[in-house]
Formats: sequence, structure tokens, C-alpha cells
Amino acid sequence: MTKPRVAAVIQARMGSTRLPGKVLMPLAGKPVLWHIIHRLRKCRTVDVIAIATSDRPGDDALVAFAKSEGVELVRGAEDDVLQRYAKAGEELDAGVIVRVTGDSPLLDPETLDRMVETLLLEGAEYCTAQAGVHSIHEGFCTFTREALRRLLAEASDDPAAIEHVTAYFVAHPDKFRIARIPIGVEHRFEGARLSVDTPADLRFFHELYRLLGVAAGEADMARVVRLLRDRPDLVAINGHVYQKKATDRSRKVLIRCDGDGRTGLGHVVRCLALAGELRDRHGCGVLFAMASGEPGWELVRQAGFPCERQDRPGEAAWIDAVMLRQRPDVMVLDLRNDLDPEQVASWRKSGLLMVVLDDPGPRRREADLSFFPPVPQIAEWDWSGFAGELCRGWEWVLLRPEFADAPAPPGNSPPRVLVTMGGSDPANFTLRALRALDDMPQKFETLVVVGPGFVHEAELGDFLAAARRLYRIERQVRDMASLMRGADLAVASFGVTAYELAATGVPAVHLCLSDDHARSASRFTEDGLALCCGVGEECSEARISRAVAELLAAPERREEMSRRARALLDGRGAARTAAKIMDAINGRESSHA
Repeated sequence: MTKPRVAAVIQARMGSTRLPGKVLMPLAGKPVLWHIIHRLRKCRTVDVIAIATSDRPGDDALVAFAKSEGVELVRGAEDDVLQRYAKAGEELDAGVIVRVTGDSPLLDPETLDRMVETLLLEGAEYCTAQAGVHSIHEGFCTFTREALRRLLAEASDDPAAIEHVTAYFVAHPDKFRIARIPIGVEHRFEGARLSVDTPADLRFFHELYRLLGVAAGEADMARVVRLLRDRPDLVAINGHVYQKKATDRSRKVLIRCDGDGRTGLGHVVRCLALAGELRDRHGCGVLFAMASGEPGWELVRQAGFPCERQDRPGEAAWIDAVMLRQRPDVMVLDLRNDLDPEQVASWRKSGLLMVVLDDPGPRRREADLSFFPPVPQIAEWDWSGFAGELCRGWEWVLLRPEFADAPAPPGNSPPRVLVTMGGSDPANFTLRALRALDDMPQKFETLVVVGPGFVHEAELGDFLAAARRLYRIERQVRDMASLMRGADLAVASFGVTAYELAATGVPAVHLCLSDDHARSASRFTEDGLALCCGVGEECSEARISRAVAELLAAPERREEMSRRARALLDGRGAARTAAKIMDAINGRESSHA
């Protein structure tokens, strides 16, 4: 009997919802997709290798990559992976197809060969790994061309089959002859994520290859298992990332915010905290839409999220175009612009779940979910016509995960004063605070954080050249939470930074850019977490120095302020907000089912 032609078909596209472009991202010096092809070439049973991608222009990069690697290419509908496999089976004249996901760079050639051989030997239609065993293997299985034809006939409209193809075989073992290969103890491991879906997954693989000390594509799976057993810290790198199930529906979230020298970077920072939770904990694809702000764009890029920049006049027309391309399920607005509330209402009526963050304007009344910190202004606003859900309080403050569960400040001797005015400091509060501190007679250390959007470098340089005190200047801070935890007291511009300081238990002196900020800061004062020096020019050097001196002279008061702050703010607001959004979208889908 003639052996059927075996085609390894790698499903890959550049438009991954959680990490766009991941298949061509570098790992150990080679693209992720190169690793898969390299390992497939070691298989004895595979006759031909192909990449199956979409026919959208965004995937043209994979055409060039396939040509450079000398593998076949098949293109089809982006949203129907099943049809892509059917087309690949036909064009490659395959009797047996090996389904390979383009984000699993540790495909094991020996195990794949055993799957193909077992499929043929047992006359099965589908072959995968042993059931009930936690295997290190991920991202490949094999089935016959005839099984694929039957799948097309029976389940061409089944969502799981369309997106995941072989999930239908597993879900219907009574309809298909299924074979399974045993997994030896050397390849058994539970808890590792071995696919690339997020930046954390890439960090995991980079560290794995560094510790193995082998060339790209040469990781031995038995050695990988031994390393993972010995190093639980390695598994923890991406252990928090949600492993999507075959039955999960892919969801997209569009976040509209800006971050520049005028508005600051606080909106971007807190939106990134929410975006990370939605992507890593809930498996959502998250896209940012930003009209202005190079520093904000750079923060989004560094966090691994795609960003659409405004490419036409008119906020509503631009967002309409973005939605037409991206088809999100949820829109999150964190804005301070003149976007018409009626436009928000129309998006909501079209089926989008609308979420508003800390918006004092009338747009909040058009949202399904409105989230606010515990600011006193909320009770004074007009909420007539609001039919959504209002979530307000310390528990909804959006902070990055590193701000959760902070220990008490260290109690330095002499005390350490932190000066931090957010990402851009448009009012140059940094210089005003330093002038106030420079004339103070008390003994203390001063640490100054200069944000990525800071535009007053020349003035700062002139001041430092003539200053009485020594100042430690920190730029490009990667771990702000740890830096804050090392301080005894802070002088800060009110905004997201104020909430970060409270979460880390650092008593603060607030400087406010606006009356709205001052009203919000009053809650910190009332709850005994901070002092406020007023708005704008009210924040005189004299007021700043008096407030700092007052707290420096009272270590027991600072300790009590720290305790109160950490009791009110646990740093898990982004996790709660993401879970609330997911509950809302799941509830909406259940009610429409």
C-alpha cells in the first residue's frame, strides 16, 4: 500500500488578537515561525510543509517569509481556518494533514512522527496525545484528508470547527476513529504555557533558551521538562496568562485614550493596566486608538499592543473607520475631549459594550459601565437618563499589577523624599518642588523621577547646576512600584501617580493642575492619606516646603497615613474592572442566546 502524502500545514497570520505579528517576532535570534519550520524539517514522515494564512494585505509579509524559507503557501479567508485547511489539503494533494499552530515553537519532531505512524497503522482518522495526561507537547495533531472532508460536510458552520478545526474531532469521538499516542514520563509536565500569545510568553521562551544554552530550534523536550521541574520561577513568567479553550469566542476591546505633554500620560498608564488584564487574564485582543502623543504611543508599543493613530479629521469618523476594520466587542473611553455623547449613545445602540473611565462629562451617562475612583464630585453630577452601572470607589482604581499588596515603607534614615510629577509634567511642578526642597534645613535624601514626556530639561539642568542639595535623577524607570516603596514621603502631581503612591503606602504632598484635580485630591486629605498644596500657582514653594516639613517632623503620622492608604487601596482595581467588563459582555451574549 502506497504511503499517503503527508502535509504539515502551519496556520499563521500577522493579525493575532493578543499579540499582532507574533509569528515573525524574534526568539533566540530567529522568527517564531522559523523555529516551527526548522523542527518540522526533522520529521521523517512529513513530505511537504506549507503556511496557511489569510488573503488580507496584512499577511503579505508571510508570503515573502514562505518564499525565503522554501515552503509552500496557501491563502484563504481570515475568519475561516477550516476552509484554509481544506484548500491546503487540495492544493498540496495531501492524504494526511498535520495541523500545526504558528505560535508553538517547541513542536517535537519525534512525537509528531509517532502520531502520523499511529494514525496510519491503526487506520484512524485523527490522532493526538494520550488523554488524561499532562503533556509538554502543544500545537500539533494529525488527521486524514477524508476526515477533513467529513468535517466540512458536517460542521462547516460550527464556530469551534471554523476557528480551531480539530476541536470538533475531540468533541465528537463517536463520529470519528480517534487514535492516541502514549506520553512517556520524560515528556509529562503540567502548568507550562508553550505557545506565544502575549509578551510574557515571549519572555518565557527567551529565558528558556538562555537557560538551555542551545541554538535556535534545538531545544530538546526532555531537557525542557527537567528544566521546568527544577525552575518553577520559569513557569511563573507567563503562568498568569489565560489559556484559551477551543470553545472560547475571540473578543476584541478597543481602547480610546491619549497621552501627551498637555494631557499627561496617566490615561495611557491606567488603560495599559486594564489592557494587560483583559489580554493576559481573559484572552481578549486589545487595540488602542490614539489621536496624539508620541510618549503615549511608545508606552503602548512597549507593552506589545497594536495602536491605530488618527488618520482623518473628525473623531467619530475616524473611530467608525477603525471599528469597521477591527470589529470590536467593547469600546473603552478614557478621554478629555469634545466627543459628542450622542455618538457614544449610537455606538452603544449598534451593539458595542460602552465603558467610560473617570469621565466627568455627559458621556458617562451613555455608557453601559462607568468607572470612577472615590471622588466627591460624583454625587454632584447630573445622572439623569443613565441606564448603565456605576462603579465607584477605591476598589475600582486602575493600577498596574506591580502596585498590588505593597509592604510598608522602609523607614529610611535620613528620610527619602520622592519627587514625581507623572509622565509629562506640563506645569513643570518638578522644578517648583525642587526649589522648595532646596532651601529646607532638614536632613533628607531627594529622588527625582523625570517622565518620558518631560519637556523642561533645560530648566532642570540649570537648576541642578546651582542647587544646594544633591539630587538623584531617575529617567526611564521600569519598576516604578519598587522605586516608590523605597520612599518615606512624596511630592507629586495629582493624578494616577497619587493613587500609585497610596497603593504603595507612601504619604504624599499633592500639587494640582486643575480645580477638578483639587476636588479629587480632597478625598485623600479627608481619608488621611496625603496633604494638598492647592491648584496651579497656589502651589507655592513656601506651601510645598511647609507641607513637607510638617510630615518629615511626624514619623508616627506618616506611618498612620501609610497604613490607611494600604488598607483602602489594594492595587487590584484593574483586575476587578476587567472582570466586570467580561461579566457584562458574557451576560449580554447569554441574554441574546
